[in-house]
Amino acid sequence: MGGIKTSSDVFEYFRYTPSVPAAAIFVALFSLTTAVHTYQIARTRTWILLPIALGGYCEAIGYIGRILCSSQAPNFTMGTYLLENLLTLLAPALFAASIYMCLGRIIRATDGEAFSLIRPQRLTALFVTGDILGLAIQGGGAGVMTAGSLADFYAGEKIVIAGLAVLVASFGLFVFVALVFDIRMRRAPTARSCESGLDWRTDLKALYIGSALIFVRSIFRLVEYSQGNAGWLIEHEWTFYVFDSMLMFAVMLLFNVLHPSHVKAMLQGGRYFEKGGWRIVEVPVEKTGEVEDV
Repeated sequence: MGGIKTSSDVFEYFRYTPSVPAAAIFVALFSLTTAVHTYQIARTRTWILLPIALGGYCEAIGYIGRILCSSQAPNFTMGTYLLENLLTLLAPALFAASIYMCLGRIIRATDGEAFSLIRPQRLTALFVTGDILGLAIQGGGAGVMTAGSLADFYAGEKIVIAGLAVLVASFGLFVFVALVFDIRMRRAPTARSCESGLDWRTDLKALYIGSALIFVRSIFRLVEYSQGNAGWLIEHEWTFYVFDSMLMFAVMLLFNVLHPSHVKAMLQGGRYFEKGGWRIVEVPVEKTGEVEDV
């Protein structure tokens, strides 16, 4: 992760030479966990996890772009930088979309609609819309930043910060809604929530952990962009791997192990992976009477 000395008055795509070994490791890690997610989605038909798989492909391709950037140092080009920066910047928003959709299904699977601050049918639409908005703002800002001048960078930087702020605010509201539901359900549990096979609390804990990881990563990127193109964080590559790469890989691995197909099967029937294992369990569709939706 060696550095390149550059002037703080000039916009630079990178202020160091991207590490090929580090990027290659995360290409392999994201490719592996994404392949597992693709298999799990196909076997259980848990379509709400498609955004997580898509985000994983974006991460893997983004790190391939990082390897290509390293081969160009110090004369980086906009195309490879855009490939790396855009895909790794936007992928977590796709992870968030799946997390939002999972909460709505947990609420419905436990017959806990009365305990939710927002109706489950509206909850998914509200948070996914906010997620798409944040993603679009970040993508637009990243595009402006690559125009090449300091003025363009500063303008794009402010747009990206706004997009990240939307994502952070959305996550904050999401966690608040989830906590309120959790507390109310614990105080007056429904008959459905007490069924031994449901185990909704483990599913909810997975959403908490995944949300916390994405939240920390988003705060890191907010601070990184706020410091500017010559900021301390953007000059030190290891911070990107510690506070972005590792956390986002942990999110994907978390949902490999605690696969949300379980709550989907409890709500709508079908197959699910046992938590922490590879055994597939079948829940009769006629037991639930639910119909698949988004």
